[in-house]
Amino acid sequence: MEQEAYILGRNFSANARLNLQYFLWKDGGFSLHPSIPANTENLRVAEIGVGTGIWLVDLARYLPPSAHIDGFDIDLSQCSPREWLPPNVSLHKVDCVAPLPEHLLEQYDIVHIQLFHLAVHNNDPAPIIQNLVKLLKPGGWISWGEMDYSSWKIMRTEAGKDVEDNLTPLLGTIGTLGGTRPNWTADDWPIRLPDSFKKYGLTNIATNNRPFPLELFLFQLDTALMACEEVSYKALDPMRNGSGDQCRALISGVHQNRQKLAYNVGRLTVVGQRPFK
Repeated sequence: MEQEAYILGRNFSANARLNLQYFLWKDGGFSLHPSIPANTENLRVAEIGVGTGIWLVDLARYLPPSAHIDGFDIDLSQCSPREWLPPNVSLHKVDCVAPLPEHLLEQYDIVHIQLFHLAVHNNDPAPIIQNLVKLLKPGGWISWGEMDYSSWKIMRTEAGKDVEDNLTPLLGTIGTLGGTRPNWTADDWPIRLPDSFKKYGLTNIATNNRPFPLELFLFQLDTALMACEEVSYKALDPMRNGSGDQCRALISGVHQNRQKLAYNVGRLTVVGQRPFK
């Protein structure tokens, strides 16, 4: 994936958003799906698309000290410097949707990928799944987490029962990048991940799909609005067709009714194991 294809921000505000999104995702759940064995010695773990590296740092607290954790991304500018990372965490500049370097193949017990929706071309995760499987040792596990937009639901308070819904058109604007491509939020490929995993030979497939609890609605909404604003400046404004201004007007409308109307989606995690044979 070319760096210019990344339509979210990489500044300090985007970093804070990513970190908050991570902890909201994890709330009431897990860093690593409980069906994946993670208490063995000399475990090798990889994350694809590390963002700020928050998952790597958090996971290092729970794994045995002998675990080695590698993070791969095309841009590492949002991550901590080497001196400030846990000693068993390493970062590597790698394009994970391109053919992978030979020395990485069949090296990992666990491969983790999360909130990668925008990097999935044509709503088809198959090329990425094929790459991830190649990273696994026999018996290794893939864990993939995404927002389940098929469960998108507008949530209203009593005071918001007649409030205009600016959230749904905002989702459509972001999902289509201002009407320039098919709507990635309208496709349900994440909930088809179990079938995709099976197609590429993974077994022991398990899923976990948790909605956000009421008390997190506004926190989750704020992170979504921050992401939408980043897209409006980085991807929509360069089109010079007014779509960036239209997007920010919708964001403003949503924020004005922040305590009356929000949304909920599922936090979907799908895991699968490469057979030992």
